[in-house]
Amino acid sequence: MTPRKLIFLDIDGTLTDYFNHVPASALNACRAVRKNGHLLYIATGRSRAHTSESILATGFDGIICSGGAYIEIDGQVVFSAFLPRITLERLIAYFNERNASYSLELPEKIIASPQFYSFAPRALLRFLRAGYAPMGEDFDRERVCKLVFMESKQVRFEDVQKEFGADCELFRNSIPIPGMSGGEVSAKGVHKGSAAAWVARYYGMDRADTVAFGDSDNDRAMLEYAGVGVAMGNGDEALKQAADDVAGHVRRGGLAKALKKYGLV
Repeated sequence: MTPRKLIFLDIDGTLTDYFNHVPASALNACRAVRKNGHLLYIATGRSRAHTSESILATGFDGIICSGGAYIEIDGQVVFSAFLPRITLERLIAYFNERNASYSLELPEKIIASPQFYSFAPRALLRFLRAGYAPMGEDFDRERVCKLVFMESKQVRFEDVQKEFGADCELFRNSIPIPGMSGGEVSAKGVHKGSAAAWVARYYGMDRADTVAFGDSDNDRAMLEYAGVGVAMGNGDEALKQAADDVAGHVRRGGLAKALKKYGLV
């Protein structure tokens, strides 16, 4: 049997297809992974509020949310990293001045700008609505894990990176809807790679014993950290080039086949 491994799975485009559906092959493989004694973690860009219980019912030892800013192990919050207040206020002012569509992720809810509701397609709003609140609602500005923004003529990813790259981590988003390109902003040094390293230290496991699967830009640091980093066949081409291996498409059993390839199921 393969020695005990620590496995990290992105959700959208990796564990699930873009309709939020976990293929039966992936569900069965994930359960087999834990049955074989390995540790299995979700590592998602989603906030905790939008990491659905139906997905978690698959069975995991812990979850990483908001792109590495929030970690739960066995249902207990063990780590959180929030945007510094001074940086957050700069970000809010920057996007408000440009009439931008953006949202702020707290563990328990997401605060969305008015422009977000007019910008987002109905299908996305139906998926997100339960955990979203309007920007006018009071919220704790000391507990914002991440900011997500949509690109426009006034807001380009490259410009945001130039303005905030020295103080923050920036990644392109992974919303698979035309016209929904944008980015994610978190505190400096906070990303899925840093969270994976934190979890590995928690268990006293070596980096070489970690395996990570992802499909988009915010998975890059995690795949680079892991002993084996696997990009999904449906993933970003740049991520595939940076990965150690490329799995099949999420909708064609790619995750299950890769887990089998590495002797984890």
